Amino acid sequence: MGHGLLRDPLGAANTPANKKPPALCMTPLIIATLSTRGCRMALRRSQVLSYLREGGYSVVFLQETHTDPTAEDSWRLEWGDGVYFSHFTIRQAGVATLFSPNLRPEALGVTEAVSGHLLHLRVRMEGLVVNLVNIYAPAMSPKRPQFYQRVSDFLSTLDSHKCLVLGGDFNTTLEEQDRSGAELSPAAANILREIVDSLVDVWRDHHPDDTSTFTFVQVEAHWSHHSRLDSIYLSRFHLSQAHSSDIWPAPFSDHHLATITASLRAERPGPAYWHFNNSLLEDEGFVTSFWEFWLAW
Repeated sequence: MGHGLLRDPLGAANTPANKKPPALCMTPLIIATLSTRGCRMALRRSQVLSYLREGGYSVVFLQETHTDPTAEDSWRLEWGDGVYFSHFTIRQAGVATLFSPNLRPEALGVTEAVSGHLLHLRVRMEGLVVNLVNIYAPAMSPKRPQFYQRVSDFLSTLDSHKCLVLGGDFNTTLEEQDRSGAELSPAAANILREIVDSLVDVWRDHHPDDTSTFTFVQVEAHWSHHSRLDSIYLSRFHLSQAHSSDIWPAPFSDHHLATITASLRAERPGPAYWHFNNSLLEDEGFVTSFWEFWLAW
């Protein structure tokens, strides 16, 4: 596994004592996931990275990168240091998580839970610790139940109180409205359903009645198959911070790109509880004035 160093690009600034620094306004993050159908060749890699750069995405989960360690320098030369990999082979699997050059969160940990299929980054952004989990489920349905069991076991080791963003190509659907045919691996779907029980599929939450938008379409001579295999799940507690979600075509892949826009940051403490001095109940003047106030109010 290879990864770039994430550093805080902001240094200390000298500010006059009588002048306050300008207030920092947080820009919402655009988180995207895309199955690329292979980025080993230089032309395809340039196509993918140019497409992502033009989209202005903050965090990107890529699947089917088909990379090995020798490709890392080329990726960083074209994108920057904010790239984390989990390789498999140059013909199969592989995932990568990219950070926009404008976003450099503090990296707290990196885990290759399943090589080429499950990459976990623990980062701090805007004071909030976020677990970013990038998934590429095996294309072969018999392998998926075992894979999802490993995903379940790994996620159980994470702090459930921290924000979790789980995105990728799941190669599995949980609802009939997300596919045109039958789910080929119901056993895998059952395990995935348990995994995401405490999470929210953001796009489906925002588009509950949509039955015609998919992320994967396969067309043959006399038939077609379509399904929504690519999703981004978010901790239920942080769902209110997700403002929008979209699905966009990617010209170089048979998958579409799925995005969510969210303002992920630590919650500021609210007003403290009002503490009442019980001894005032023995103060006749206070009791009388309060009683008169209450009757008038």
